[in-house]
Amino acid sequence: MLKLAINAQLPLIATRTRDTLNLGEIIKTICKREPTHWNPKEKVEKNKLYVHLHTKKLELDLMAIYRVMVEAESTLLVVNPDKIDEPMFDAGDVPVPKEMMLAFMKAVVGSDAKANELLRGLGGCTVKEAAELSRLTMARDNSLTTAGLMETRKASFQSARGLTQVDAKQSFYDPPKELAEWLKKEKPFFLTSTDQRLIPRGLMLAGGPGLGKTAASKWLAEQLGVPLYRMDIGGTKSKWVGASEEALLSNLQRLDAEAPAVVLMDEVEKVFTGSGGDTSGTTSTMLSQMLWWLSERRERILVIMTTNAVETIPPELYREGRIDRVMTFKGLEWEQGGAFAKQVLATYPKTKYDDKQIEAILNEAYKGAVGVGAGRASQAKITEAVKSYVKTTLTPASKTS
Repeated sequence: MLKLAINAQLPLIATRTRDTLNLGEIIKTICKREPTHWNPKEKVEKNKLYVHLHTKKLELDLMAIYRVMVEAESTLLVVNPDKIDEPMFDAGDVPVPKEMMLAFMKAVVGSDAKANELLRGLGGCTVKEAAELSRLTMARDNSLTTAGLMETRKASFQSARGLTQVDAKQSFYDPPKELAEWLKKEKPFFLTSTDQRLIPRGLMLAGGPGLGKTAASKWLAEQLGVPLYRMDIGGTKSKWVGASEEALLSNLQRLDAEAPAVVLMDEVEKVFTGSGGDTSGTTSTMLSQMLWWLSERRERILVIMTTNAVETIPPELYREGRIDRVMTFKGLEWEQGGAFAKQVLATYPKTKYDDKQIEAILNEAYKGAVGVGAGRASQAKITEAVKSYVKTTLTPASKTS
């Protein structure tokens, strides 16, 4: 919108940025025009793009400035005003040109391919923030990787009420076949598609507790090489009128600015229920906000919703166009559980086992299942049974080390 407003020569434009240091170069890159610092004591020249960085309460005669700019066919860009008054046009935030970020990262790593890969960990960052995150990561790791950047970013992320960045690392996760096949097909479209219609929008993961739904969101973020955020919709609720809706809107806008990313909305049935819940007032308004954002968002934000009771959720929350598919997690049958247990055991170095130990692990994990051979167990239960077995194999010295 900023580029369009400048090219249209609107007389008075308001915009916001977190990177005033590189503002001149960013504007030049966006609209191919050299901005000029505005001095209210100097005469306004013809066909100029002026920039005024606002650092205190705006005390300008906006109507007079507007008329002067119209007469000179020039534009004044007011950056970070306290408030936006008539006759200002609100152009929103200053976008960070991808080519500028790419050029910066290429100067750091010397490779287009590597620079493009690193950009996935810097979605929503300004050039200044990208430079700072890169230097911090290199100082800690003596190298620069997407995973390292995301770790640094997580440490410096300023959480908001109801929105936090989550560490996507996990010792082991075995994705269901349906999920793995979906990602294999959709990953290139999420990362590189220039046709917005082809970018995957998200998934609803349904099933009981402990079946790996939350772990799936971590796996997806790690496989895509992008940050993972958890949005606790219930955590945005407030007793003050309008505060809940404002907090939710703020978090949705912030997510848009962090793209590309994965966002986890866990156990959505606890907030949005089809019956028995609060279907009026605050919750109803928040649902409307969420539905609008899910339908209209254009950024590379992969939404992963989870639920333990999909039948209680309004179907409009997960219809086509808002997310791509509903996947039901059912747990592992006995044979699958055995293969999974062996994979988890492989993550514990030097732990020995045989078929007898595997059977004992499964007997523990499948307790309470309907028929040992026919029942299902969650990945969480099998993982805990493996952990319990591993602890019994440790020597007294290793237990205390």
